[in-house]
Amino acid sequence: MALPDLAASADLSARGVDISNAGLVAAMLAVASSVVRSAAQSPILSTESTVTLWATDNDHYLDLPGKPVTAVDVVVLDGDTLAADDYKNVHGRLWRSAGWAGGCEPLEVEVTMTHGFEAVPEHIKQLVCDLAILGMSTAADGAHDPSILTESIDDYSVTFTAAGEGVASAMELPVATKRALRSQFGGGVAMVLSR
Repeated sequence: MALPDLAASADLSARGVDISNAGLVAAMLAVASSVVRSAAQSPILSTESTVTLWATDNDHYLDLPGKPVTAVDVVVLDGDTLAADDYKNVHGRLWRSAGWAGGCEPLEVEVTMTHGFEAVPEHIKQLVCDLAILGMSTAADGAHDPSILTESIDDYSVTFTAAGEGVASAMELPVATKRALRSQFGGGVAMVLSR
């Protein structure tokens, strides 16, 4: 199932961007949304997903990816479907009074849940718009060195990314932004996939 973009052409227009090239606008919004979702390791918008986690100790809590988790519909522990009163969603952590693992071996926990926001948070919408604008600008200007952060004309000056932090694309997010997105959305399971 294709996920909707995290910003629309109307959001770009509200930011003073020329949206007359509808194909380029659509492509850049799709890419920017994908980049942000990948960094967050979450769909961000509300969806139902089934994830497989591994319980490796007998802790009472199991962290769920894709915050916020609004509902947990089904939990299957090592092949057995648990009764709805055997677990509880506590702020994106699945609690079970008996704990999650027994013995020495890890147990597979399959969780079907509803998670994400009903509407795109404004700061995420802004990030997607910023990336789309940068992508559109790069496409309009032709080849651009993504390692250049700033460039001036009078008293010529160029600022490059820090050594070892090479950039492959104009839409590549800084490491700190990726960490912040993973932290906010609880990324940890490679990418939460919807069924």
